[in-house]
Amino acid sequence: MKDPGGLKRDIFTDEERAAVRYARAVTAHASGIRQEDLDDLGRYFNAEQLVELVMTVGTANLTNRFNDGLLTPIDV
Repeated sequence: MKDPGGLKRDIFTDEERAAVRYARAVTAHASGIRQEDLDDLGRYFNAEQLVELVMTVGTANLTNRFNDGLLTPIDV
């Protein structure tokens, strides 16, 4: 995602771009999510899919913060 072009490249669908935008926003500042952000997602995802997306992003954030906080070594 840090490659030149990022979300503007043609490799992502509109649905994927919306999901990534939301994931970035909620990761950077969860309390800054607005109704417009959810409305944008609602164009592509139903209620069940929205819950799954939020749970997935939240779980990834929790795992990353937990491991970063404990300086857990990365297995490569």
